[in-house]
Amino acid sequence: MYDYGRRPANYTPFVLGFLTFLIGLFVVQLLLRGVPEPVVTVTFPASSPLGPAIQPELPEEGSSIIAVNGLGTIGSAGPAQPRPIASLTKIMTAYVILKSHPLQAGQSGPVIDLTARDEQRWLEMLAQDQSSLPVTAGQRLTQLQLLQGLLVPSANNYAEILATWDAASISAFVQKMNAEAQTLGMSNTRYADPSGFSAASVSTPADQLLLARTAMQDPVFTSIVRLEQVTIPGVGTVSAVNQLLGVDGVVGIKTGFTEQAGGNLAFAAKRDTGGHEVDVFGIVLGQATRPAAFTATRTALASLDGGLEFKRVITTGQPIASVDTRWGDPVDLVVNEAVQLLVWSGFNLTTTVELDDFSAPRRAGDQVGWVNVVVGEQARRLPLVLAQDLDGAGLLWRLTHF
Repeated sequence: MYDYGRRPANYTPFVLGFLTFLIGLFVVQLLLRGVPEPVVTVTFPASSPLGPAIQPELPEEGSSIIAVNGLGTIGSAGPAQPRPIASLTKIMTAYVILKSHPLQAGQSGPVIDLTARDEQRWLEMLAQDQSSLPVTAGQRLTQLQLLQGLLVPSANNYAEILATWDAASISAFVQKMNAEAQTLGMSNTRYADPSGFSAASVSTPADQLLLARTAMQDPVFTSIVRLEQVTIPGVGTVSAVNQLLGVDGVVGIKTGFTEQAGGNLAFAAKRDTGGHEVDVFGIVLGQATRPAAFTATRTALASLDGGLEFKRVITTGQPIASVDTRWGDPVDLVVNEAVQLLVWSGFNLTTTVELDDFSAPRRAGDQVGWVNVVVGEQARRLPLVLAQDLDGAGLLWRLTHF
């Protein structure tokens, strides 16, 4: 029988409470859920040219190359196959001697006694019209004096004396020269003698440039090749064959001439660029005469003034990338210092970006990565920082973005 005294059960508060619980749980989940990671877009070009491409003025005859410390090779001309290099060979001779018997500034090295065979060899070279200096049996010269005679007046007989002193025989020394060339990466070079009188001593401008830049890192070698004259006991004062020393900033390093090789010159020069001293190296091979090699070198050096400069390639506050969080405005990633580098017109500025793992919120000025800036041989690594605050996702965004 129906009980007219009981009222129907009211489930509304329970349902509303349950719905409120579910909604609350959903809101909590929205608030606690993860948000998308910031998306970074690099906005600065990975590679961009620094002005119009230009070429240094190099000779049409023979083959040549020119480089600047900090930039590397900036121009080359002529065929790249190996050719006779004449007395440029003596650069390697001196390099091997100084590597095996290092000298410090102010040191003269061991005293070497010259023999009747050395005297006879000088007379033979004299008859062959080779570049040489007088030698007498019993004469005593230091390692430094022999190197000076080798590199300044370019004495072929001094090359053989040093070779025999170092390796007991010329052939053994030539093996050392070739081994050293391979070690340095001079893959297109072959030495047949220590003086370069042999036309079988061959190389390329690129290989000789590599050697010249390496040899000039030795302070003793550098101090010798810049001498305009030198006094040798038993010989007297002799002048450098390199007539460009002191001209157009030239500070070395070696001339060479034979009928087969033509006029050759390996040169180093210091140039003023915007108040900065810049080191320039070059190789000129196969010119008609030695004076022609000098002229070609002066022309090449003068042509650098039109394209060589120190330039600001990155400015303070330069935007490099942009970070987008989806819930706020994009924020720039910038560098907080300017970068000035030596440039040659037409060279590329290249940049690469390295990002740390980061999430919002972060404050303006926080470092979030690095940017690597490269021009030629110059590289800079700069902190990448936030230009503005990077806010976290707000309550409204979390509730309205599923």
